[in-house]
Amino acid sequence: MAELGRSETLSAEVVGLEAGASLPFEFRPAAFASPVVVSFPHVGLEWPAGLGPRPQVNFPRNADYAVDRLYVRAEALGAATVRARHSRLVVDLNRADDDVSSEIVPDHPHPNPRPSTSSLSIGQQRRPIRNRGVLWRSAVGNIPLLTALPYAQFAERISRYHAPYYAALERLLERRRRRFGYAILLDAHSMPGTVAGDLVLGTCAGRSCAPLLRTVAERALTGRSDRLRPHFGGNWPLSFAIDDPYQGGNIVTHFGRPDLGVHAIQLEISRALYMDEYRLDLHPAPDPSFVDDARTRGRPAWLRGADKRGPQLREQRRLAALVAALDELVRALTREHNQLALPTLPGEAPAAAE
Repeated sequence: MAELGRSETLSAEVVGLEAGASLPFEFRPAAFASPVVVSFPHVGLEWPAGLGPRPQVNFPRNADYAVDRLYVRAEALGAATVRARHSRLVVDLNRADDDVSSEIVPDHPHPNPRPSTSSLSIGQQRRPIRNRGVLWRSAVGNIPLLTALPYAQFAERISRYHAPYYAALERLLERRRRRFGYAILLDAHSMPGTVAGDLVLGTCAGRSCAPLLRTVAERALTGRSDRLRPHFGGNWPLSFAIDDPYQGGNIVTHFGRPDLGVHAIQLEISRALYMDEYRLDLHPAPDPSFVDDARTRGRPAWLRGADKRGPQLREQRRLAALVAALDELVRALTREHNQLALPTLPGEAPAAAE
């Protein structure tokens, strides 16, 4: 069985690529073995040279820009992480590999565009959030990218960039399920500040994870844990929702199989919390280690009930709460939950070698 912790690796061959091929993602092993993997499918900004000239668009504006930087201590707390290197304008990793229309890939043998599972309230109406599919025709702002793509070129994008990402998650989760009896995938995203709310947990309407994990995540993200209360008390500055407006994309739908011991959740974070969305300037985020000390005396103003001392302190406090909540979420998920463990499946060795 592959060793978990700092020595864990992912090779090109393991994810279906030729030996020595460059990986389309960055893998960072955890400091110690735990059941948790964190996925960042939309943080990539690269454009492969083999696809032709780089599109003249703002790549950060088409990404979940820098959301991975908010998970400051993920690996140190026991979560292995996978970060996409390439832009979602190459392929959208949070969509199925056949989620494309025949208008975009005319000679696709079996196109299967999906309807959106998420929706927004606009005025008095509930409207589906547009699903662009696995291959975008236009970038954010309706900037054209392509009119059509031959199936051969589309299939090459899938095999080189999409399939290896899924293979990596599959392998990492299987290693953990065999070791602990269950595995947890946290798929990390950000959402525009124009969407109401601060944090949205997606569980595919409860189908992608056990109720216990929903409760664990909600407790961390609403500031109700014993580690967060001494700093924020009953005045938690972030709003929280479950499955509204985002239920979860293809990654949690694909991997979330609680009956087989694999649990998946998606987390959307408002970009307005951690950046100037117009300028794409990131706000300095505090080190979440302040939560390790329950004493509040001598703490910065934003930790001393600063909500009434001006908008700048309020925003600093909200960002501090965000970083602390993410830290607490990873910590809570990596803690072993023995009630989630399934017995060894029939015909399966408890620790099969790779």
